Amino acid sequence: MARDEAEGAGDGGAARREAILAAALGLFLERGYAATSIADIRAASGASTGSIYHFFRGKGGVAHALLTEALDGGPAGAVEADVPAEMAIKGAVTGLVRWATANPGRFRFMDELGSLARVDPDLAEVGEALAAGQGTSGAAYRRHVAAGQVKALAWPIAHAVILGPAHAWLRLPAEAQKPGPRRAAELLADAAWDAVRVPGRRTAR
Repeated sequence: MARDEAEGAGDGGAARREAILAAALGLFLERGYAATSIADIRAASGASTGSIYHFFRGKGGVAHALLTEALDGGPAGAVEADVPAEMAIKGAVTGLVRWATANPGRFRFMDELGSLARVDPDLAEVGEALAAGQGTSGAAYRRHVAAGQVKALAWPIAHAVILGPAHAWLRLPAEAQKPGPRRAAELLADAAWDAVRVPGRRTAR
């Protein structure tokens, strides 16, 4: 069996894949996605180039796998359709803030990917995954519009109003993130709901 095939087999293959992902994430956070090469990932992980390509479709495939892992268990910041609008909007904000403050490195990485995916063809899979998430949240928001619970805003505008302030707060240096995450999540969630709720609609307490 060739070395690259052996590295991709069984439990050892799973461990090798995780080592590649861990090394890549560390490099992406330290240097940025654009400044990191497959050779850098190979050196940091101890894997061969062939092994990396056995598991992933190049550097973009590694980034897509990291994104999928980050979103495993439900996308932070997603608007749900099958709960009341207030719960959906506030849940999207608090979910994002809690996840991002618990996983600051992964948040920074995803934030960078979101910008690069718009211009880098190698990140087409990442762009598609992010677009799918936006499509799901957009459809949920439109259901809440149809139910008369939130303002009839185009989803890109609603998304910016709901999650934009949370993203801005999360991009601050840790020492500048005042108040703490729990209180910040509450304040940001209340502000998001006040911004999109239909005027005159009461806020549940």
